[in-house]
Amino acid sequence: MLVPDPALAEATHARRSRIPWIIGGIVAAVLLLALGTVASVAWFGISTFNDQAYTAIRADPAIVDAVGKISEIHIDFEATGNAPGDEEFAYRITGDRASGLLVGRFVTIDDEIEDLREGTLSLDDGQVIVVGSARSRD
Repeated sequence: MLVPDPALAEATHARRSRIPWIIGGIVAAVLLLALGTVASVAWFGISTFNDQAYTAIRADPAIVDAVGKISEIHIDFEATGNAPGDEEFAYRITGDRASGLLVGRFVTIDDEIEDLREGTLSLDDGQVIVVGSARSRD
């Protein structure tokens, strides 16, 4: 009868039990790298859009007339989620005269320009102002 060498059996078992851990580690590293890449691309896209939207907001004369010199603009994710259209985003605007919530439809003109086509600026004092480039064409 053939008796297996216990040292050889233990070495083979140790080698076999490491292989799934190594493969799992490689798969996890690849998945984390892919997730990080997707998140970076998404963050860059959102950041670029927000910069262009901030420029469009600062260029709207009705907004500047209402709030004065703009000191802060922040996207309001909750109000954006509640906005009725796919192209509508909400921004919290603070100026030296007033502050309020802008809900507007932004349209991409080209790679570097977003146009605030139409929207409303609801000031904290209750006043509602119609804004956007579509307003100036009427």
